[in-house]
This record gives sequence, structure tokens and C-alpha cells, in this order.
Amino acid sequence: MLKQFFIVCSGSDTDILNDCSIGEQNKYAGIGATVFFTALMTFIASSYALYTVLTTQ
Repeated sequence: MLKQFFIVCSGSDTDILNDCSIGEQNKYAGIGATVFFTALMTFIASSYALYTVLTTQ
């Protein structure tokens, strides 16, 4: 389930990857995990930056 989520995050076609080998599926799951965690860290950093700017007197 988590692997499928990361494959969707990578932007690849899930129907094509279902016919491919496990190695290819793992490669695209790794790409999706990289994209997801980069977006998560960016969200955290921008939230902290906005909090700092808006709460400073």
C-alpha cells in the first residue's frame, strides 16, 4: 500500500508498472519517496518561516 502511494507520487503509470519487474517498481517507489519527503520538508520549513515572520513583533 505504501509502495503504491510512492509510485503514484513519482508520477508514473501504475498500469504499466504492474507488468514490470519488482526492481523497476522499487526504483519508481524510491523516486516517489524522494519527491514526497522533499515536499514534506519544504512544507515544514515554509510553515516555520511563516510562523516566524507573522509572530515577530
